[in-house]
Amino acid sequence: MRIPRMLLILSFASLVQVAKASEPRPFELGVVPYLPTTKLVMAYQPLRGHLENELKRPVVLSTAPDFVTFLERCLRKEYDAIVLGPGLGRFVQIEAGYQPLAVTSRNIKAIIIVERHAPYTRLKDLSGKRVAMLDPMIVLSQLGRETFRQSGMQPDRDYRIRIVKTPSNAAHAVLQGEVEAGVTTANLVPQLAEDMKHRLRVLAESREIPGLMFMLQPTPALRIDQARDILMRFEKTEAGRQFIDAMVMDGLRMPSEREIKSLDVFLPEFRKHFKR
Repeated sequence: MRIPRMLLILSFASLVQVAKASEPRPFELGVVPYLPTTKLVMAYQPLRGHLENELKRPVVLSTAPDFVTFLERCLRKEYDAIVLGPGLGRFVQIEAGYQPLAVTSRNIKAIIIVERHAPYTRLKDLSGKRVAMLDPMIVLSQLGRETFRQSGMQPDRDYRIRIVKTPSNAAHAVLQGEVEAGVTTANLVPQLAEDMKHRLRVLAESREIPGLMFMLQPTPALRIDQARDILMRFEKTEAGRQFIDAMVMDGLRMPSEREIKSLDVFLPEFRKHFKR
C-alpha cells in the first residue's frame, strides 16, 4: 500500500514540531543599553557562553533602544535575567519581582565632562550652557543634577538639559560641539577610544552608589542561590576575569540589604514616570 506523499510530508513536519517543542526555551539575558548595541553584545558574549554551558540551554542576549524601553520590558518580565543600574534594579525588584544576584565591586558615579581645552574650571562656569544627560528619571541623570544642585544650579534656570539615549551619546555630544558639557558614568571612560579620552576631561564628580546589578526572575527551575553560584563561578574562569577587566567592574560581590534599601531615594522619579 502506497502512503500518499503529502501524508509523509505532514508526518515529518509533525515530528519536527514535536522535536522543537521538546527543546528548552532560550534563556534571555537583558542588558541595559549603556553602550552601543554592537559593542554591548560583543562585550557580554563571554557571560552568555558561560550561562549557556551552565544552564544546558540556549542563552540569548537582548537590549533595547533606550533606557525607558528597557525598563518597560523589565516591568513586563520579558527577560529571565538582567544587568542594569542599581536604581533601576531596586525599582524592578519592587515592581516586577527581580532579585539581586550580585553587584560590581566598582561603584557607580556620575561625572560631568567637557572638551579638554574648554575654558570651564568649575560647574558655575556652565551657567547658561547646554548639558547632555539621560532621561531625568535615570539614576545617572539624578546624580548629575544633584551635583549641579550642590553648586547652587538648577536645570532650565541655570543650564539647559539636552536628553540623550546612552552615556556614550553624552560624550559624543560634547566632542561634536552639540553641548558644552555631558553627564556620563565614570565607568564608561576606560571603554572609550583613546582619541576620545584625550579630547575630554572631567569637570566634576558625583557621590558614589553601588555598581551595576545582576538580577534574576527566579523560577522553580532556577533559584536565586543556584544562579548566584553560576555567576560567581564565572568570575573565577579565565573568560570571566577577562570580561571583568575589560568592563572595568573590579569583580562581583553580594550587595548588603542596607545598600539595596539606600537606593529607595531614587524611586520617586521612576514612580512618577510610570505612574506607580
